[in-house]
Amino acid sequence: MSANLPETPAPLQQALDACRHRDPEGFHRLRQAVAPAMLATALHFVQDVRQAEDVVHDTLLLAWLNAERFAADDLPPGSWLFTILGSRLHSQLEALAGRPPSAPRAVPTGLQGQALWTLARDLESRPPSASLGDRLTESLSARLAAPQLPKTPTGELVHPPLYDARLRRKMLTSRLAYQAKEGFKRRLGRPLEEWAFRRWLAQRPVGQWLEAQGLPRRSVEAALGDRLDLEVNPGRLVRCMSYPDAFPDRTERRKASNLFLWSGDWDLPHHSLADSSRTRFIQDLWTHRLEPSRSETFRRLEQQREQGRPLRSHHKGMLLDSRERILEYLRLYLLYMENMACFGFDKHEGKDRLGVTIDRHGRIIKTNKGLHRLAMAQVLGLAEITVRVRSVHRQWWQRHAGDAKGRDALERVAQALPECVPA
Repeated sequence: MSANLPETPAPLQQALDACRHRDPEGFHRLRQAVAPAMLATALHFVQDVRQAEDVVHDTLLLAWLNAERFAADDLPPGSWLFTILGSRLHSQLEALAGRPPSAPRAVPTGLQGQALWTLARDLESRPPSASLGDRLTESLSARLAAPQLPKTPTGELVHPPLYDARLRRKMLTSRLAYQAKEGFKRRLGRPLEEWAFRRWLAQRPVGQWLEAQGLPRRSVEAALGDRLDLEVNPGRLVRCMSYPDAFPDRTERRKASNLFLWSGDWDLPHHSLADSSRTRFIQDLWTHRLEPSRSETFRRLEQQREQGRPLRSHHKGMLLDSRERILEYLRLYLLYMENMACFGFDKHEGKDRLGVTIDRHGRIIKTNKGLHRLAMAQVLGLAEITVRVRSVHRQWWQRHAGDAKGRDALERVAQALPECVPA
């Protein structure tokens, strides 16, 4: 019999609305309504049942995680859901074909949402296996359990399958220390910075001294907001900076992270993003996405585990002390990549914007914020991402500010930022 899809969009619309409000019942209604048709569609392109079930699992989980993105005015719910399926299928087929990382990504017409939704109605329904049902239940349960566990020191949710109770004490201690530090900044540090910055904007006394010190980064960000965001082709971002090389003195290094104007020769050391550990990790993982256990990353983490020193991070709330946890860790990153492949780059994802700095020649150099997400965008072949300017070289500032001071200088610099290009 043909796939038993809803005749009207109402049931899917209601299920997605429930998912948007994080109601697990919405997820269960969604999988009951479309999982058989999705599995039949996946098997139309991928003959291996396990691979087809992987595609359906990821599709439904991505739909749950992104339900707030759905807008009925843009796409019918069926087309929206099968657009996610098409993106995930495209990744699977490219992996089977051996597509190299970083090649431009474009989902073909036959894998786009409406085409797959139409195709599904002509295919014989394929009920999901019990194992796929169990996986979907476990994946949803993990997401629902996250708010009940200790948060990371900076306040992010942990991924429950990777969390271990032995991390709890260290996480809570670090979170209290982080909150105390941030509370001090919020109550005393930031008000003082803002007071001095307002005087600088108005060219009042103290302002000249503040500019000589480097201007408080957070105050500049608050004043300029999204004007500090630049749209760039991630493939052209090839240079990054090393803070220890740029600022060998630790005191200067800590100070620089709070300043918008950086003086000196920090921009002269050259480091290639292609050689960074994050880029190698993401490339390795994406190359082996059909079998993460064959990746070099898995081999290294498994070796560490066997030697009695498993990867442990209270900052991320994870302990990779079993083969299952290592594989879950790798699958989690693959899901991040599938999310980006389907929905594009979201500048609001992650705890930090993708930070960059501007060198003395007005060229964009990547800083250490968001290196994993940048590597994902590069490996996926995305055409454009948004980066946030965290600092600029004082020489570049002076060249564009000219004789202007305070608010006028800031405006001139803001107008010059879109002219900056990747180094």
